[in-house]
Amino acid sequence: MPHPASADLSGLLQVLVAAGIEFILVGGAAAVIHGAPITTQDVDIVPRSTPENLDKLSQVLGGLDTVVREVSNRRLRPTREHLNVRGQLLLSTSLGPLDCLMTLHDGRGYEALTCVPALQFPVNLARI
Repeated sequence: MPHPASADLSGLLQVLVAAGIEFILVGGAAAVIHGAPITTQDVDIVPRSTPENLDKLSQVLGGLDTVVREVSNRRLRPTREHLNVRGQLLLSTSLGPLDCLMTLHDGRGYEALTCVPALQFPVNLARI
Protein backbone atom coordinates (compact mmCIF):
# COMPACT_ATOMS: atom_id res chain seq x y z
CA MET A 1 0.00 0.00 0.00
CA PRO A 2 1.45 3.42 -0.91
CA HIS A 3 2.27 5.86 1.84
CA PRO A 4 0.27 9.10 2.13
CA ALA A 5 1.77 12.20 0.50
CA SER A 6 0.87 14.37 3.51
CA ALA A 7 1.83 13.65 7.09
CA ASP A 8 -0.65 12.78 9.79
CA LEU A 9 0.85 15.29 12.24
CA SER A 10 -1.12 14.13 15.24
CA GLY A 11 -0.60 10.45 14.45
CA LEU A 12 3.16 10.73 13.99
CA LEU A 13 3.61 12.81 17.14
CA GLN A 14 1.49 10.43 19.19
CA VAL A 15 3.56 7.43 18.06
CA LEU A 16 6.87 9.20 18.78
CA VAL A 17 5.76 10.44 22.21
CA ALA A 18 4.20 7.08 23.18
CA ALA A 19 7.52 5.36 22.40
CA GLY A 20 9.36 7.76 24.70
CA ILE A 21 11.47 9.23 21.91
CA GLU A 22 13.20 12.48 22.77
CA PHE A 23 12.94 14.93 19.87
CA ILE A 24 12.36 18.54 18.96
CA LEU A 25 9.68 19.37 16.41
CA VAL A 26 10.92 21.91 13.85
CA GLY A 27 9.84 23.27 10.48
CA GLY A 28 6.31 23.76 9.25
CA ALA A 29 4.74 21.35 11.73
CA ALA A 30 6.22 23.34 14.62
CA ALA A 31 4.78 26.50 13.08
CA VAL A 32 1.35 24.85 12.78
CA ILE A 33 1.40 23.90 16.46
CA HIS A 34 2.25 27.50 17.31
CA GLY A 35 -0.84 28.58 15.35
CA ALA A 36 0.73 29.77 12.10
CA PRO A 37 -1.78 29.82 9.24
CA ILE A 38 0.24 27.49 7.01
CA THR A 39 0.07 23.92 5.80
CA THR A 40 2.88 21.43 5.60
CA GLN A 41 3.31 18.07 3.90
CA ASP A 42 5.85 16.52 6.29
CA VAL A 43 6.94 16.38 9.90
CA ASP A 44 10.50 17.51 10.68
CA ILE A 45 12.11 16.35 13.91
CA VAL A 46 15.53 16.67 15.48
CA PRO A 47 15.88 13.51 17.59
CA ARG A 48 18.29 13.24 20.49
CA SER A 49 21.19 11.14 19.24
CA THR A 50 21.84 8.95 22.26
CA PRO A 51 22.11 5.23 21.50
CA GLU A 52 18.98 4.47 23.55
CA ASN A 53 16.91 7.14 21.82
CA LEU A 54 18.05 6.10 18.34
CA ASP A 55 17.22 2.47 19.18
CA LYS A 56 13.66 3.52 20.12
CA LEU A 57 13.33 5.62 16.98
CA SER A 58 14.58 2.76 14.82
CA GLN A 59 11.98 0.43 16.33
CA VAL A 60 9.18 2.94 15.71
CA LEU A 61 10.29 3.46 12.11
CA GLY A 62 10.22 -0.30 11.55
CA GLY A 63 6.65 -0.43 12.81
CA LEU A 64 5.60 2.37 10.45
CA ASP A 65 6.75 0.56 7.28
CA THR A 66 9.34 3.29 6.81
CA VAL A 67 11.42 3.68 3.66
CA VAL A 68 13.91 6.31 2.53
CA ARG A 69 12.36 8.91 0.21
CA GLU A 70 14.44 8.95 -2.94
CA VAL A 71 13.94 9.45 -6.65
CA SER A 72 14.45 5.87 -7.81
CA ASN A 73 11.93 4.58 -5.23
CA ARG A 74 14.00 1.51 -4.28
CA ARG A 75 12.09 1.25 -0.97
CA LEU A 76 15.27 1.20 1.11
CA ARG A 77 14.56 0.55 4.79
CA PRO A 78 16.44 2.85 7.17
CA THR A 79 18.63 1.05 9.69
CA ARG A 80 19.79 2.12 13.12
CA GLU A 81 23.13 3.04 11.53
CA HIS A 82 21.40 5.45 9.13
CA LEU A 83 20.12 7.39 12.14
CA ASN A 84 23.58 7.79 13.63
CA VAL A 85 24.76 10.36 11.08
CA ARG A 86 24.96 14.11 10.74
CA GLY A 87 22.56 15.68 8.30
CA GLN A 88 19.09 14.73 7.17
CA LEU A 89 17.23 11.48 6.59
CA LEU A 90 14.10 11.98 4.48
CA LEU A 91 11.62 9.19 5.17
CA SER A 92 8.22 7.98 4.06
CA THR A 93 6.07 6.22 6.67
CA SER A 94 2.60 4.72 6.80
CA LEU A 95 1.60 8.00 8.51
CA GLY A 96 3.22 10.19 5.85
CA PRO A 97 6.56 11.94 5.33
CA LEU A 98 8.88 12.22 8.32
CA ASP A 99 12.22 14.00 8.09
CA CYS A 100 14.79 13.13 10.74
CA LEU A 101 17.16 16.06 10.87
CA MET A 102 20.09 14.86 12.93
CA THR A 103 21.60 18.32 12.52
CA LEU A 104 20.10 21.48 11.09
CA HIS A 105 21.66 23.37 8.20
CA ASP A 106 23.78 25.35 10.66
CA GLY A 107 25.14 22.21 12.33
CA ARG A 108 23.06 22.37 15.53
CA GLY A 109 21.57 19.15 16.80
CA TYR A 110 19.26 18.21 19.65
CA GLU A 111 21.65 19.16 22.47
CA ALA A 112 22.35 22.62 21.05
CA LEU A 113 18.67 23.28 20.39
CA THR A 114 17.57 22.35 23.92
CA CYS A 115 19.57 25.33 25.17
CA VAL A 116 17.07 27.66 23.47
CA PRO A 117 14.32 28.32 26.07
CA ALA A 118 11.71 29.36 23.49
CA LEU A 119 11.75 25.86 22.06
CA GLN A 120 10.81 24.16 25.31
CA PHE A 121 7.04 23.97 25.68
CA PRO A 122 4.51 21.24 26.45
CA VAL A 123 2.39 19.92 23.60
CA ASN A 124 -1.20 18.83 24.13
CA LEU A 125 -1.52 16.12 21.47
CA ALA A 126 -5.27 16.01 21.93
CA ARG A 127 -5.49 19.48 20.37
CA ILE A 128 -3.41 18.76 17.27
